[in-house]
Amino acid sequence: MRLILGLGNPTPLYAHTRHNVGFDVLDLLADKFGVSFKRASNHHYAFIAQYSCYLLKPNTYMNTSGEALSAFLRYHHVRTLVVVHDDLDLPLGALRFKQKGGDGGHNGLKSIQAHYSHAFYKVKIGIGKGTDTHAHVLGHFESHEEPLKREVFEHTLEALCFYLMHDDFTRMQARFTRNPHKSSPCDFGSL
Repeated sequence: MRLILGLGNPTPLYAHTRHNVGFDVLDLLADKFGVSFKRASNHHYAFIAQYSCYLLKPNTYMNTSGEALSAFLRYHHVRTLVVVHDDLDLPLGALRFKQKGGDGGHNGLKSIQAHYSHAFYKVKIGIGKGTDTHAHVLGHFESHEEPLKREVFEHTLEALCFYLMHDDFTRMQARFTRNPHKSSPCDFGSL
């Protein structure tokens, strides 16, 4: 069975912050499948939903997400892991997919890699950079950013559904990689 793990922080304090885009996308995916997250009965580290794959939201906070994954894997066999997470180095609206590579300074990914020795796929949702990184990632999206956030969430949802249907990460990557809309500062065609 495949596992899609969304990175985020539990509790209402962090709900819908930039750092929790992985949780938000998994909530949309569970809603689309008509399933709901339940606390895992055999360990308290995560919330799990199951449809044609497992959906996992660690309940251990971002920096120790790997502990939840490790506990989950003691009871469940997984052949493929996909991690959905925020990425500061990508502008809001961007969506990237990666098959290998490092953690990019992301503490949630560092924890996953410390507890999971196999290669895994990454779905990277751009959240942009702020002047204060800590405040930025734990902050909520501004009202003017909400339409673009919803757009990239829907695009991510479509990409994950495509992946689950076709079981082909490379095709998903080629089809759904997304750059944010850029408007030119000057329209020389009107001169």
